[in-house]
Amino acid sequence: MTPDLTGLALDQVQIRQRFRVVKIKTTGEIRRRLLDIGFIKGETGVVLREALLRDPIELEIKGTRVSLRRSEARFIEVELLP
Repeated sequence: MTPDLTGLALDQVQIRQRFRVVKIKTTGEIRRRLLDIGFIKGETGVVLREALLRDPIELEIKGTRVSLRRSEARFIEVELLP
């Protein structure tokens, strides 16, 4: 049996792990900004690194490097890719 890799928040993804965006779980301005950056359903990305105290995290999505606070990354549901 394979583990369920959906329903995972982006803040839980390990460094160098690839992911696919499943859903944005927030509303308002934060949702709009995340969508504008490129966190749209089906888009793939990779977590590149994290700061010394684990916050923020740096990732690449749509060919752009982005830094997100873990508090913002919690709103992004992803599935892990091989």
